[in-house]
Amino acid sequence: MRTVRFIVAVLMAFVAGGCSSGVLYDEWQHVDVRGWEAEESQVFNCHVEDTSQTYLCCIEIRNTEAYPYSNIYLNIKTIYPDGEIAVDTNLQFVLADPDGRWRGRKSGKYIDGRYPFCFFRFPECGDYQFVIGHAMRDSSLVGVREIGMWIGKE
Repeated sequence: MRTVRFIVAVLMAFVAGGCSSGVLYDEWQHVDVRGWEAEESQVFNCHVEDTSQTYLCCIEIRNTEAYPYSNIYLNIKTIYPDGEIAVDTNLQFVLADPDGRWRGRKSGKYIDGRYPFCFFRFPECGDYQFVIGHAMRDSSLVGVREIGMWIGKE
């Protein structure tokens, strides 16, 4: 019986490891339930060792139907290990179709969406920072519950 448990444990570890292969980074951060304030940025720290790969970078947004818009503008800063701000850009992400249908996957009261924004080859090993803030006209955004960053091999 112990052998069977051991084999099942090894197989589960192998399957779980296989599911995440190619993913460099995947992290979510909570946003204040009262609203995401314009001056509050989410900071993601990603350690990179493999500079030979090109990675797909995605923003992940978990919102509720209380979010009043069909899109969101985000300011994304990429900071290299030496502290240089390499990229500082504003991007629009469309969260809902013109008919009001959410583009993400709905589960209960949340809508989870993953939105690609660039392919990136990290030029050097080290710790990178991605700083994400909203650039909407409202100073406080309601309905956004979490912001995530996902980076994986293309």
